[in-house]
Amino acid sequence: MCGRYTLSKTPSEIMEAFPVTIPEILDPNYNLAPTQNGLVITADEPGIAQKMHFGLIPYWAADTKLSMSTINARSEEVLEKKTWKPLIEHHKTCLVIADGFIEWDKKTGVSIPWRFVLKDRDLFAFAGLWSQWKGKTGEIYRSFSIMTTEANEIVGEVHSPKNRMPVILDPHNYNFWLDKELAPSALLSVCKPYPDSNMENYRLSTEINAAAIKGIVNNNPQLIQPINSL
Repeated sequence: MCGRYTLSKTPSEIMEAFPVTIPEILDPNYNLAPTQNGLVITADEPGIAQKMHFGLIPYWAADTKLSMSTINARSEEVLEKKTWKPLIEHHKTCLVIADGFIEWDKKTGVSIPWRFVLKDRDLFAFAGLWSQWKGKTGEIYRSFSIMTTEANEIVGEVHSPKNRMPVILDPHNYNFWLDKELAPSALLSVCKPYPDSNMENYRLSTEINAAAIKGIVNNNPQLIQPINSL
């Protein structure tokens, strides 16, 4: 699964990596948790990167209270589940922009955080699905979920025994995932484990474990520094 990730790059760095504009103010997030705003590129509006809430609220939900089961969508099950099936059938696909993600090693009974990054590029995109919820008074709440697949070896060593990881897309598959002409089965063909050889990880301080402290978002650059450099 992927319940926490990072997007610490500047808007100019993001726009250099992705051919989009960013119409909103964007602050770096070193500890991006569910309900917070992430940055996504949708199949409906591929020319802009827009903020949406991490943790999908289906359009038919009674309110915007997040169920933690919707932060991720298991790629093997999206065509079987009522939350995900209409989204992928109606091409509500998106790229979730990130520069790393966090998983916890819990094998010793203590949650030890590790950050995973790519060796060949600072910015990348998860495959995602998004939805728009509209309240009775007209309020709009846009949200997204990150697709997951079986873990590769480097992630599986930490994320055990569940052995899941987010779907990280190769750049040549960005347009593919956003292609509104492709069948759902074709889209899902890219939901595979990312190659181990292109990834690396390092241990973080447990200070990152809390998404917020006394109601204040826990977000600062030190959170993603390797523990041996703290």
